[in-house]
Amino acid sequence: MNRVVEVLKKIYNALPKPPSTNYRFHKLAVNPYELLAPSPVIFDIGSKSAAGSYAFGSPPSDAKVVCVDIEDGPNVDLVADAHDMHMVDSSSVDCVICFSVLEHVHYPVKVMKEIYRILKPGGLIYINIPFLYPFHAVPHDYYRFTFKGIEVLCEDFERLDSGFNRGPASTMHQLLVHFFAMLFCFNNQTIYNINIDLFKWVFFWVKYLDKFLAKYQMAYVIHSSSYFIGRKV
Repeated sequence: MNRVVEVLKKIYNALPKPPSTNYRFHKLAVNPYELLAPSPVIFDIGSKSAAGSYAFGSPPSDAKVVCVDIEDGPNVDLVADAHDMHMVDSSSVDCVICFSVLEHVHYPVKVMKEIYRILKPGGLIYINIPFLYPFHAVPHDYYRFTFKGIEVLCEDFERLDSGFNRGPASTMHQLLVHFFAMLFCFNNQTIYNINIDLFKWVFFWVKYLDKFLAKYQMAYVIHSSSYFIGRKV
């Protein structure tokens, strides 16, 4: 088995990077960055290396972007627990981005209350949380929210736009990758990890079905990522 694993590692290292399982089937109705006043302060909570740049765009050139994380690391400007950002003044931030973070916190509602506190009146949020998505402990994984559930989580904010931005085909692509990676890993973690990239290639075509499926009226039944764009009132 060890010899097989070593051979697979060599093949894996020789392969190009696999394609993403995501397919963008629509643009957001509202881009939060386009609604900001000049020289805004933007907090990107749990940003890691993203530094405020996501599929909907990059921060304005005159923005002050503060990257917040629970652990220090590259590009982290403020080490803080999102449940308690006491070092940040109330009503001092123009925009908060929180992308695929709230599934990892103990109390998402408490984090949303803290985000509300630090935002200025009229401040904007972009929240993104997975729904149908593989377990991913970074370091832990607790919650999932439907595109309707995220509206309840963000009910203190005026809704500007919400919905799901990964359709049924992209969602199934992601799940198929992990299912077949597990099926053919023979209970070996290394083979499983290699298989993930392998089956991204095998099933890459599936996500493109969202060009049609994501527009179906029942597409919401299978979605993997929910988002909410709102304003503090």
